[in-house]
Amino acid sequence: MISETLLIAGSAASVGFIHTILGPDHYLPLVAMAKTNGWSGPKTAAYTAFCGISHVLGTILVGSLVFLLGLAFFSVEVVQAFRGNFAGWFLLLFGAIYFAWGVRWAMRQSTLKNKPIKVDTETPRFSSCAPFALLIFFILGPCEPLIPLMSLGAGNTEILSSILVVLAFCGTTVLTMLLCVMFFYYGISRFSIFMKFENYMHAATGCILFLCGSAIQFLGA
Repeated sequence: MISETLLIAGSAASVGFIHTILGPDHYLPLVAMAKTNGWSGPKTAAYTAFCGISHVLGTILVGSLVFLLGLAFFSVEVVQAFRGNFAGWFLLLFGAIYFAWGVRWAMRQSTLKNKPIKVDTETPRFSSCAPFALLIFFILGPCEPLIPLMSLGAGNTEILSSILVVLAFCGTTVLTMLLCVMFFYYGISRFSIFMKFENYMHAATGCILFLCGSAIQFLGA
């Protein structure tokens, strides 16, 4: 029984790793957000971990409520599809708005470049909202492979075994997000050429959010 549980937990961890690696929406928006806002490595790691935990807990909460209410498995799929559709459109639209604002902000910075006093009160008003919007996306975005893993253990009398399987998937997902984010975070820092486009970082972040939202909405990524 123990060996079977460990085998299933190992498989769940593998699914969590592959699912995260193949889903750039799990890490690219976080990297872009960290670089745009000038976050330190520890702050980026902490925010990534918080988003990752919120991501899996949101799905666990929905799945638990569905199972406790005794609804059919089809209903779980309907709820997850609705969450995925909403999260995709949310990221897509927010990315488009952020991109448009970023382009406008970059153009404004260019016009103020040669002035003796450079005042910018617009950045805190809009850019500071972006991390919260990204957090909402991770909370609302469904973690698709997790529900089948939860349903796999639903009929099992060994509750601890089911919990172990879910924890293996969730832990691997969050750790993989951290690995990917920090890899790109420190990797991008090695290329000073990116600093030449500092004024366009907000626009680039919006573009990345828009592309990730489009991939989720239209490609099922």
